[in-house]
Amino acid sequence: MPITEQICPECGKGCPMGWTHPGCVKKNGMDGLIAIYDYQDNVIKGVIKEIKFGFNRDLIKRVLKNFKFETGEKFDYLVPVPLYFYRENWRGFNQAEEIAKVIGEKMAVGVLNILKRKRKTKQQSLILDRDEREKNVRGAFGIREEIKDQLKGKKILLVDDVFTSGADMRECTRVLKKAGAEVVWGLALGH
Repeated sequence: MPITEQICPECGKGCPMGWTHPGCVKKNGMDGLIAIYDYQDNVIKGVIKEIKFGFNRDLIKRVLKNFKFETGEKFDYLVPVPLYFYRENWRGFNQAEEIAKVIGEKMAVGVLNILKRKRKTKQQSLILDRDEREKNVRGAFGIREEIKDQLKGKKILLVDDVFTSGADMRECTRVLKKAGAEVVWGLALGH
């Protein structure tokens, strides 16, 4: 499966190390993004579809088997992008959490489910317009009050399966930084 070129998580243009371009930096924006595979490739698109809709968790371990990760950052926690409870119950798992567990084990970093999805949103893959995707998830995420104290000054690696428009990850980053996270990078299987 082809490894993808890295992009700036704010503008989507190429960026060799996945860092946010200096001109794209925002107060509560993402600090960088690591995407592993090219989501435009039909094989990786099929793998991710099989994970999400074929309920095949074993594929996560297989596609990350030879995974090595080095950003120069020492992350305190891996935080999965949450699903709405109905969708997670239907699927039986959150694919972002399963990805985070595999990566966390390899990096010896714990997974912290600090984010919650506060409301049901329309499925992002059904929305083609980038601005509409941003509106769809605005205000959809929150912090779990009982563990929010664990976030102050921490470096977070936010994990999801796919980074397309980036609306979910950018909204989660905004929430995490407003709650005190110092650094938030994203990691996705594909973009």
